[in-house]
Amino acid sequence: MPKTTGYEQHSADYDQWFDENPELYQAEIAAIQQLLPDGKGLEIGAGSGRFTQPLKIDTGIEPAAAMRQRAQQMRGLTLVDGVAEALPFAEQSFDFTTFITSTCFLDDPLKAYREAARVTRQGGYLLVAFLERDSELGQQYEKHKAQSPFYCDATFYHYAQIVEFMKQAGWSPEQSVQTVLPPSSGYSSQVILPGHECGTFIVLRARKIEHPSPLGS
Repeated sequence: MPKTTGYEQHSADYDQWFDENPELYQAEIAAIQQLLPDGKGLEIGAGSGRFTQPLKIDTGIEPAAAMRQRAQQMRGLTLVDGVAEALPFAEQSFDFTTFITSTCFLDDPLKAYREAARVTRQGGYLLVAFLERDSELGQQYEKHKAQSPFYCDATFYHYAQIVEFMKQAGWSPEQSVQTVLPPSSGYSSQVILPGHECGTFIVLRARKIEHPSPLGS
């Protein structure tokens, strides 16, 4: 079942991090914008619409009722009720699909990425933004996640795992950028760099291919 308990019970606290860290939030948006495809898009696990709205993504789907209500009240967004592993959309409905910090809450990432492929047109794109488990800050999130009402049920992944999910689900990874950089990088935390080697917030784009690996491979 969807890992939504924290979001249902603490929806009013969800936006606090974004409000308290506006520069990092804007860096995350800017990083996504560098790789965001054109066309009709779907955000899977849209939360309260913190990314859906500024990125002007056409449709968002969110299983937590409290977060859908917050998106409506605060941002005027009407999000669709549903889960990533069983999207309520027809095949090839979108030019691109996105998971923005939502992969860590999925019951079955491979199945969800396959569903994203199903509803994306041939030659379309998948964009995944995630918190890198092996980054300096990612390790802190992992260490202290039991104390967080949002991340207590999360499963953080590293770059190679996300790439493998993509490939098995019928996507060909193409390009990545990174931001929320640690002091040890020698850069300001808000700088956006190509690649994925040191950033906490990684954005990875992939193109849909015609013949994914068999289910369960």
